[in-house]
Amino acid sequence: MERGMGMVELLIALACSSILFLALYQFYQVSAVTHKEMREAWYCMQSIRQASIQLNADLVQCALLLPQDLKVAIEGSQLFIAGVPVTSENPGISISLTNPAPYYALINSSAERVAILDTVDIDNDGRADFWADLGIITENGPCVVSHNYSRGLDKKTLPLTCAIMPVQGSRAVPAIHYELKGDGLYRNNQLLAEAVVLFHPTISGNDLTIRMRSRYHETEKEISLSSPIQ
Repeated sequence: MERGMGMVELLIALACSSILFLALYQFYQVSAVTHKEMREAWYCMQSIRQASIQLNADLVQCALLLPQDLKVAIEGSQLFIAGVPVTSENPGISISLTNPAPYYALINSSAERVAILDTVDIDNDGRADFWADLGIITENGPCVVSHNYSRGLDKKTLPLTCAIMPVQGSRAVPAIHYELKGDGLYRNNQLLAEAVVLFHPTISGNDLTIRMRSRYHETEKEISLSSPIQ
């Protein structure tokens, strides 16, 4: 004769099921938190990595440019690295070992927020090397080319934003412009790494050091990059 499940057995089964469900739920909670933390850490590191790779590439190009004393400039938390960014219209600086160009322009004249250059083609390859939102480094300090500037070989009058306007006869080179804004790190006014919340470049002797911190929700990651500039 078959006997059904008794009350005590039923209670024991329910208790065991409850414990199992609680254990599974706790495991799910721990797994979800761990996954969230790993995802946030990955996102932070990817953001810093993307910025670091681009910074390193710009610093490598910077090493090829002349003059050597106009390689890097800092204005507050803004970083200027001498060079021409590679775009669909410009392959960057054209280096010629047989007939090297001076790779810089001269300031013919300057007034409030405007400078006139002797050339906008520093490598003599037939392409303008200064354009809107690009930085420039002069002997008087860095500037940013205004957004309304139209590129062209005949466009030698540059509207600029500068702490100190360059003087006549000063040398000038185009520069990659890094700036931290409210939504991330920008390169030439284009968002490069949105999770970056701290960008602090400093120059000590011949070394450039850049502190970067990224944040995503409750997770933060920070690194320090160093590079010789002479």
